[in-house]
Amino acid sequence: MAKELPYFRFTVSEWLNDDISLESYHLQGVFASVCAFYWFQDCSITRAKLKKRFSDAEEEIEELLKLGIIKENSDDFISIKFLDEQFDLLSEKRKKRVEAGRKGGLASAKQRSSNASAMPEQSRSYKDKDNDKDNDKNTIYDFDDFWDDYDKKKDRSKCEKKWVKVNEEDRELIKEFIPIYKAHQPDPQFRKNPLMFLNSKTWKDDWNSYPKATNNSKQQVNGTNKRKSPADRLLGFATSN
Repeated sequence: MAKELPYFRFTVSEWLNDDISLESYHLQGVFASVCAFYWFQDCSITRAKLKKRFSDAEEEIEELLKLGIIKENSDDFISIKFLDEQFDLLSEKRKKRVEAGRKGGLASAKQRSSNASAMPEQSRSYKDKDNDKDNDKNTIYDFDDFWDDYDKKKDRSKCEKKWVKVNEEDRELIKEFIPIYKAHQPDPQFRKNPLMFLNSKTWKDDWNSYPKATNNSKQQVNGTNKRKSPADRLLGFATSN
């Protein structure tokens, strides 16, 4: 404790008004030395230990005990009142600081532990993203196929992020549904944006509400059989008649 509490308070007014100020300068000097030793021993020494430490000043020690400046307890331990009061006060403050420091240390350790736990999680998330990309390459219907088939190029990056969450079963349904949906809505500008298509899970609609994708309609979707102009239709009608 002496390292944590290396000094005690010496109040001049208390010294001058106390009984020790009435004694000889020699006795006052011995008492000052006793106070320093008593404090260094954490205010806990026996009379025998004190007399041994100050073996060359036994008479002065006895005089201080006789005057009541140093008191002896029933258990042979001595007591110096003003130092005991300071020690108890400072020890309580120190105890609180130690407790606060311990709590702060625990909080810091907990935070470090939390950060350490978060780091692998963060690394794992990066790894998962790589796995998602690898998985998309191994699928029977990857994003590039969907992007080309749907044929409405908008918000690609957002669609890619959404696509990795689409399971394999739904991907197969999407692959089958897109030709049906395009036959129903061959003009891309009237088709749902691909992100809306994915978010709303349009492929889960009732397919009977859409016209079947015949080979002819697939050709129309792919642009191989473009819609005839009114003039061409009239010409075809005249020729047939």
